Amino acid sequence: MQSTKLTILIADDMDSIAEFIKVQLASLSSEIDFQRARDGYETYRCALESKPDIILLDWEMPEISGLDALKSLKINPETQDIPIIIISSFSSPEKVREALEEGAIDYLRKPIETEELIARVRSAMTLASTLKQLKIQKRQLEQEQKKTHQILKNILPAEIVKSLKTGVVIQPRPYKNVTILLADLVNFTEKATRMSPRKLLDELRIIFTKFDEISQKHNCVRIKTIGDAYMAASGMFSNSREHALRAAKAANEMRDFIHNRNLENGIQWEVRIGLNSGEIIAGFISEHNLSYDIFGDNVNIAARMQTHSGPMQINISESTKKLLEPHFSFVRRVPQRVKGKGMIDMYYLHKPKSPNYSSGKKDQRPLKSTPMSNLDSI
Repeated sequence: MQSTKLTILIADDMDSIAEFIKVQLASLSSEIDFQRARDGYETYRCALESKPDIILLDWEMPEISGLDALKSLKINPETQDIPIIIISSFSSPEKVREALEEGAIDYLRKPIETEELIARVRSAMTLASTLKQLKIQKRQLEQEQKKTHQILKNILPAEIVKSLKTGVVIQPRPYKNVTILLADLVNFTEKATRMSPRKLLDELRIIFTKFDEISQKHNCVRIKTIGDAYMAASGMFSNSREHALRAAKAANEMRDFIHNRNLENGIQWEVRIGLNSGEIIAGFISEHNLSYDIFGDNVNIAARMQTHSGPMQINISESTKKLLEPHFSFVRRVPQRVKGKGMIDMYYLHKPKSPNYSSGKKDQRPLKSTPMSNLDSI
């Protein structure tokens, strides 16, 4: 007895033979659904529509023969795995070999012997049941692979995921021309204490999802999020000379998103952003940790740019300023003392030099100038 219902398609132009086969096979199980076809074309159509588990196919049918139907079924990916038993009055070894070579799993000669019919169909039922279980397992495996792939996409850069799928060993490597973007939410800890955990996570999810969209739009790679901090890098995989410009556009759009969201949202967030350009090292932290991270002195400087930024400002280093001079004007700040670095020059991104500049969308407003009340010095 089969635990899962099987469908058997009986393809024969003679009603008496088809009915004989059905009656004999009904004794095998009450969980069999029988279907009927009377020629090769109808067999092919029924197989495509209902995907039977087994087909008993008469070779000698009018118009389109059973053998021609067999050939068509075996070249179609949707039906090629269905077990097919050819039934025929041909008894020569050549005909048997021809049917098997075309993809039939068995051959049953006419006149049909009941015991032989049941034995061959029982064997085919076992095969069909096994195939059905394998298909279920395959679908489950594909679903798990999709879930795994999605998880990897959420925690690793897309280029790294592609390399992992192809079996490439990811070695630490330097990137010479990169701009690092670091953003965090102002007074996050204080505001978090006034929100439920669910509300807090919803806020971070909405903000960081939008930051991801902005990063992708400007060809920046999201590296990681830590609490309320968001890190991305431009130029790692694209080798673009405009890595600083892309990062600046992304930073401006992130700031604009927070500003516009505050107009409609009860919770008022502010973001501080830091940019620094230079060489970095990127790689996995360890063989047992899937965290792909970036390292080096320039990453530390980017963090200092973010820490010393004012609310709703984009604070950039000297190296980033040089790369952005053709595109932006700046506000020079009072040099800040940075641990291990002494006094460092910093600048606020002020406004674009081109009046037609936008941060990516055709209908987007020009980038905002730095508010004069927030400047250290001019």
